[in-house]
This record gives sequence, C-alpha cells and structure tokens, in this order.
Amino acid sequence: MKAILTSILVLCFSLAIIAQDIHLTQFYTNQQNLNPGMVGMYDGAYRAVGNYRHQWPEINKAITTGYIGFDKKFFFFKDEIDAGILIANDNYSGFSLNTLKIFVTGAYKKVIKGHEVRAGIQLGAVVKSTDLSVQTFPDQWVYQDGIFDPNVYNGEDNIKASQAFFDMNLGFAWSHKFKKFKPTVGFSIFHVTRPKDTYFTTQTERLRTRQSVHVLVDVPINKTFSAEPQFLYMWTTKVSDMVLGGNVKYHFQKSMVKHVYLGILYRGGFGRNSDAVAPVIGMNIKNFDVGLSYDLNVSKLSAQSSQKTTFELSLVYTAPLFSPKSVAIPCDRY
Repeated sequence: MKAILTSILVLCFSLAIIAQDIHLTQFYTNQQNLNPGMVGMYDGAYRAVGNYRHQWPEINKAITTGYIGFDKKFFFFKDEIDAGILIANDNYSGFSLNTLKIFVTGAYKKVIKGHEVRAGIQLGAVVKSTDLSVQTFPDQWVYQDGIFDPNVYNGEDNIKASQAFFDMNLGFAWSHKFKKFKPTVGFSIFHVTRPKDTYFTTQTERLRTRQSVHVLVDVPINKTFSAEPQFLYMWTTKVSDMVLGGNVKYHFQKSMVKHVYLGILYRGGFGRNSDAVAPVIGMNIKNFDVGLSYDLNVSKLSAQSSQKTTFELSLVYTAPLFSPKSVAIPCDRY
C-alpha cells in the first residue's frame, strides 16, 4: 500500500508539472523566454538558442521540453529595436499530452546616462492536444474486473481533444555597469490576456497571470575568474517557484575555448517544499555556449524518487559583429 500511495503521489506531481508553464533549470540561457524585454540583449550580430529538457523517464515515459529561439537587434538612431521568434514544445507521451507555443517578440532599448532600460512585448499562439482514446475516465471502471476498460463508453460528451488560444506576455529590464559588476534586473507578466485554457466545452476556465522577478549579475574577479550570481522568483495566485544559485567562470587567453564554468542552482520557494539542487557545467567555444545541468531531487518525495533522472542541455550561438580588417582615411587632393 505504501508503494502504491507513493507512486500516486509521484504521478500527481508529474502531472502538476505538465499543468504549469514550461520551465527550465538553466533559465538564464533563454532570455527571450525569461523576459520579453531581454530580446536582443547580447553582444553580437544575432543570436540562436536551443534548449532540451528530459525529465523523469522512469515514470511512464519522459516529459520532454524543447525550445528554439532566434533574435536580432536593429539600431534606431541612438536607441535599439529588437525582434525575435520563439518556439516551444512540451510533450508527455506517457499521458498523450502535448503543448506547442509559437511567439514573436519585440523590444525597445534606450540608454539614459549609462542606464540601459528595455521594454518588450510577446505575442503568439498556444496549441494543446491529447489523445482521448488512451485516456481513462470514472465511467470506464469495471468494478467486477477491477480494471479500466477503454471500450466502455466514458460518459464524457463535453471534452475536446485539442484547444488553441492567443497569448500575450510583457517584460521590462534594467541594467547598469558599475565599476566592479553589472547587474540586470527584470520583471515580467505572462498571460496578460487571461486566455481560456480548458479541454471542456462547457467551461470557461482562464489562465491566471504569472509574474516573475529575476536578477542576473556579472562580477569580474580578475583576468582569469568571474562569477555570475542568478535569482528567479515566479508566482501566480498561491503558487510560487524560486531558483537561486550561480556559475563561476574560468577564462582562457588566446584560445578557441573562451571559458569554462561550473555552478549550482537550487529550486524551491517561500513557504513550500524544497524541490531540487542542480549542478551545472558548461563552456564557450567559437561563439557557442554549451551548458548541461542535472536535477537532484531533494523534496519529500526524494526517498522514493531519488533515482528519477532529469537532465537539461542548452546551446546558444551568438554571431560576432564583423569589423573591417583595414580602415581607409579619405584625403582631399589639391
């Protein structure tokens, strides 16, 4: 009985993750997903981002999450206009649940006395689907056999297999370079339009807005080392999530490998159980940033789910700004 109850708790926890917004351990690697105002916030010509998360394959197949993003900056006099596109797919084949998101993002950047201020908006479509043929419902429970029979009429006439809705997100960010460090502080609001999110045809359940605050700091220590503390706090109604930690970088001089880094992140919250501790390792090589993290479960379920694996891979390519190899100075002839 204890094993059965534990399995049910783990299953419910995994389903709760699917019901929430898609989340990443390495949240700082996908800034367009973190904050619409941070699109175009990089040093280079353009940026391409990819993220892949593989969670708990031991529990009725894995929950897989994939991101592909692209953004580019456009200069507007002394200011900057940035644009990007972001595609996300979240799939739990064990329960035939799939979510596809396609967003376009626009932001405006202005520098005021050394203070960089950004504001962005994100618009897009969300498509959710499921295969009702593999789902079971209370009316399909055959008491005398003690099983669910999918051939029995499920009694549900008000359920649809898919849904689609329009969504909008807003984001704001501020950064400023001080003598020894550069902080970036952002605030985002997701699901501003409160779209309908339900598979039932007779209900009008709407998504609650989700707010987030994040702080990213670049701290040069010397020519060889630097630190990057990171903090993210998200909340909606009475649910919250916090990620706290950072990376330490070792910089190489005159090498194709620009730096390597090690870090650790903690996910938990205020007034809630601890969730996971995630070691992080990564490197930058030829304009590619590669990161790998592994979530270690430290929640109350860890006694029964300590072997449940979750790893995440991030890949960011930032194209360099090309400059001419030679400069010609015009000279008037007399």
